[in-house]
Amino acid sequence: MPKLLEQELLTYQAHKSELLAKARGKFVLIKNDQIIGLFETSKDARREGYQRFGVVPMLVKEILEVETPLFFSARLAGA
Repeated sequence: MPKLLEQELLTYQAHKSELLAKARGKFVLIKNDQIIGLFETSKDARREGYQRFGVVPMLVKEILEVETPLFFSARLAGA
């Protein structure tokens, strides 16, 4: 089984330089290998994704040059 959001993350990486050039600091919505749109807030991007696709896996990501890793405790992650 493919990893969750693997295709979406590959799509983001493939287009990262062009996204940084035109939309740094905004949010991108990606479903499969398609960039659906650019949004001012993550809430706007999620809303559009839910309206188009329902409650399914999709990537909403802030477009940043340097990304800060997030760390979660196994307890918080539900493990």
